[in-house]
Amino acid sequence: MIKSKIKMTKTYSYILIIGSIIGLLASFLLMLNTISLIENPQVDLPCNINPFISCSNAILQEQGQVFGFPNPLLGIVSFSMLLATGIMLAYGARAHKTYWQLVNLGLLASFVFVLWFIYQSLYVLGTLCVYCMVTWSVTWPLFLYTTVWNYREKHLLENPLLAYISKNHKNILPLFYIIVIVLIIWQFRDYFLY
Repeated sequence: MIKSKIKMTKTYSYILIIGSIIGLLASFLLMLNTISLIENPQVDLPCNINPFISCSNAILQEQGQVFGFPNPLLGIVSFSMLLATGIMLAYGARAHKTYWQLVNLGLLASFVFVLWFIYQSLYVLGTLCVYCMVTWSVTWPLFLYTTVWNYREKHLLENPLLAYISKNHKNILPLFYIIVIVLIIWQFRDYFLY
């Protein structure tokens, strides 16, 4: 039991560290592209790949700065905090239950923001941002596995939904990716099919 708990903690800490590094790098690169675009609105960004994958189209819209500043700043701060948390956990430090609940709440808010931004990208802006998609892809497992870890550590209340998620997380993980990929292909089917 103790070995299993130690292994679970190590695995979760690595998920936090790796996911946060990927998200932090994507947020940092998006921030650099945002700065380039602010300095020169005519610049051709390397993330402008084709008509529907274009960072410029996302950055220039109000959705690119929901709180009055560029969204990548949120990612830089959030992923940095999660990276520190993962490193702390990997080296055996412990935090109070309330801290883990706040981490889970923050990741829930991040995941809801990701869902909103996916909707905005597909159905309002009609464009996708490469770096945004990278942050979407790491936010999901960070939220899922933080929830699973918190549930197993008894930081969250016992309930049937969390028990189901904890037991079936390996099957639930790819579901988000499949749904998003299908939505993207369907929304941009003219590009893919013609």
